[in-house]
Amino acid sequence: MKTEAIKEHLIKAGVKNLEEFGYPDVNTENILADEVYKEFFKSMLHDNLGHRKDIDSVILELLESLK
Repeated sequence: MKTEAIKEHLIKAGVKNLEEFGYPDVNTENILADEVYKEFFKSMLHDNLGHRKDIDSVILELLESLK
């Protein structure tokens, strides 16, 4: 899977998780900008580090962009 596809998949999975946690207004744009959504998403990303090297590099890139 290419980097951009992995990134898109991670963001969509984050949106889905937040929707399931009771945040119906989250979307693929505000998950990266809204302070509350962003913090939850960063936590989810950290939880997924260490499973696959190809995905880890994308997770680290996303985490860097969310600082």
